[in-house]
Amino acid sequence: MNNLGSFKTIAAAAATGAVLTWAGLNLTSNESLQREQIAILESRIEGLESLLAQKDDALNKARSRSWTSGAQTQAVTRQAAAKAQAANNAALETALMQAEGATVETPIDSQKVLRDLSSKSEGDSRSFSAKVNDLLAINPSPENVAIVSQGVVDKAGNPEVLSDQELEVLYQSQTNSEVKRVAAQVLSMRGDNRLIEKQISGAQDALRSESPTERQQALIELGKTHYAGAANAIAPLLQDSNIDVKMNALLALKSTGNQSHVPLIESLAHSQDPNVSWLANDVINTLQNLSEKARTKVTSSDAMSELPPVPDQ
Repeated sequence: MNNLGSFKTIAAAAATGAVLTWAGLNLTSNESLQREQIAILESRIEGLESLLAQKDDALNKARSRSWTSGAQTQAVTRQAAAKAQAANNAALETALMQAEGATVETPIDSQKVLRDLSSKSEGDSRSFSAKVNDLLAINPSPENVAIVSQGVVDKAGNPEVLSDQELEVLYQSQTNSEVKRVAAQVLSMRGDNRLIEKQISGAQDALRSESPTERQQALIELGKTHYAGAANAIAPLLQDSNIDVKMNALLALKSTGNQSHVPLIESLAHSQDPNVSWLANDVINTLQNLSEKARTKVTSSDAMSELPPVPDQ
């Protein structure tokens, strides 16, 4: 702005000087010299005006660039600030969500839970089955299922704490397949196979399912019973068209059968599928060492072998 004022002052002074000079020249008698000097002065004035216009234009452009650069800088700054704020908001929201969803995990004292299930006090007269159902209703975690299952097997020889009737109540009231199976196995250990027979009957629909995956899962569950009565339900699936189902049927029979079931497998020992024939021969070798009375009731070791792991103390 100061440069522009200086150039305007110079131009005005030059113009004034030119006028005064021109006036002086009017007083001279040499017209030719006057015209020549006037032309020189006019040329100088035009040059000054042109220079002034150039400077004015340059100044305007400089202002424009300065404004544009400033605007762009401000825009970039605003964008960066907006992005930073958005990132901060997102981080804060995530932290809040994590804080709301976070739970403090307290290690489970499995021995204390087992003691609480078995003991009665003046303030808590609930039965074993009632305590189990309440515990799993509140928190049916794998850890609690494992502890409950262990507790049921531990009380197999203590009908005063866990009676046959309590086992039936537990079996009928529970939806967890592990707990139901363990209750049925413990009753079988006491010589009563009613519940484990129910367990087998309940698997029939899944064994007849059109889904190979469901048939395989049913076979796995029956294999966990270690009860010979399950072998009769397993036997038809030895001829299943699905090779995976057939292999699972062999494995389930290995866990439940005895020597009376060997004839069911002999044809598979000569299967063209090397995997089937190998497994069939392995199952035959296992069952041949078990009498026809073997596995007609569940043993403690068989029930224990299928328990889910109890969490560390």
